[in-house]
Amino acid sequence: MAQISKGDTFADGQQLTSARLNQLVDSAQLLAGVITDQTNITANTVASGDSILLYDLSATALREANVSDVLGSNLPVATSAVTAGANSDIVLTPNDGTIVAGKAYTSGDGLTVTITSTAHGLVVGQVILITAAGTGYNGTFRVATVATDSFTYVMTTAATAGGGSLSYTKKGSVRNAGSESVAGSLFVAGTAVISGSTAISGATTISGATTLTGAITSSGTANFTGAVQYSGTPVYGLSSITETAIPSGGCDATSAGTFSTTCNQWITVATIPSLTKTNKEIWRVYATTPCVVYVPAAGAKVRLVQTSTGTVLARADIGANGATGWQYHYLQFCLEAIIAESTVFTGDSIKFEVRYNAGFVTAGAIMRVGDTAYFSDGITSKVIITKYIKP
Repeated sequence: MAQISKGDTFADGQQLTSARLNQLVDSAQLLAGVITDQTNITANTVASGDSILLYDLSATALREANVSDVLGSNLPVATSAVTAGANSDIVLTPNDGTIVAGKAYTSGDGLTVTITSTAHGLVVGQVILITAAGTGYNGTFRVATVATDSFTYVMTTAATAGGGSLSYTKKGSVRNAGSESVAGSLFVAGTAVISGSTAISGATTISGATTLTGAITSSGTANFTGAVQYSGTPVYGLSSITETAIPSGGCDATSAGTFSTTCNQWITVATIPSLTKTNKEIWRVYATTPCVVYVPAAGAKVRLVQTSTGTVLARADIGANGATGWQYHYLQFCLEAIIAESTVFTGDSIKFEVRYNAGFVTAGAIMRVGDTAYFSDGITSKVIITKYIKP
């Protein structure tokens, strides 16, 4: 097949002129056969050193170009789909910038940091690596604001306010200016910074640091295995709330000067069993119950106790032992205790106990909690344990 279309055609007997000879060359055209008649290259064997022919606009001339020259030209690629070959991944590998050393920085609150750097060329959203700064200021951050000769970044954990000098490197990033739809699984090994709204309809597992400045909507399960912080302060999430009813109980006199032998010691009215606490949890234990006491010595008491150690978590008293004169007390006891993160136990229990001193009691003395006979306004007696967990 012909590969060149000649610019003129001669027949026998025609006059040969210089104009027609020039036309023969000047009007000649390359045909498709220039490409299609060549031996086809073996599939997937194009190498960076292979050559193609292209028109160099800057030189207004044809030039040879290596494949690597074309693919590495940093020209934007506009396409609606990128599909990898069989058994191949699509790998995007941006390059880091050069390190910029010895730049002054300052921070008035230990969170927002301003760096002075003439004609830095950074834009909002780019990622930078900070090194050689003071304690707490180093790390990988996103550029928050820019001016011609300065820019800022915001830390997630507060450091001591102040300033000094540092070095920074613009990290190579894959930046998507539009929306991104991920039909498969998304794995983020490094820091994820999301400045817009995030809608998550499936399970989400985040193992690295995540900075979100927009709204987050998750209709699936979100599992955070790293630390959750708010303005640099760890955030505890509500793990569970349990309620245990406090039944009616107490100790009453049976005759003048005497009553049940247990009344001069702590009597367990309710027990919350099978409790296990880890070192990532903080517990709030809250007990509330109506109580009536009729006794000449106003020494009635209620308390919350950890069973295994006998630790008194909270206690409330009515007056002091040794008071004279009969006294009626109708009141609502409210006890609150915080069990610290460092406290750990397995299979333990918490008891709600009552007591009053027998030494001053005569017939008719009463010590009752949670008794509807004395309270008819529907007040509920219960112990509430609210657990907060730190991921």
